[in-house]
Amino acid sequence: MAETLDGTELTCRQIIDFVQAYVDGELPPREQTIFELHLTICPDCVNYLQSYQATQALSKLTGEDEPTE
Repeated sequence: MAETLDGTELTCRQIIDFVQAYVDGELPPREQTIFELHLTICPDCVNYLQSYQATQALSKLTGEDEPTE
């Protein structure tokens, strides 16, 4: 992960940067907590996360996440 979360607040831009790591369960516990705290106050980021997760699920169903040869 190229960035780190230094403070106790997270911007919407950082949510976008860290969403894949969050969904994949790769954020360290402290960063995951900060990420989740932001979600409690930002409905737009909750919507973004849900959209991201839905897109990933559809990709898996269609096999688009398979590597190409």
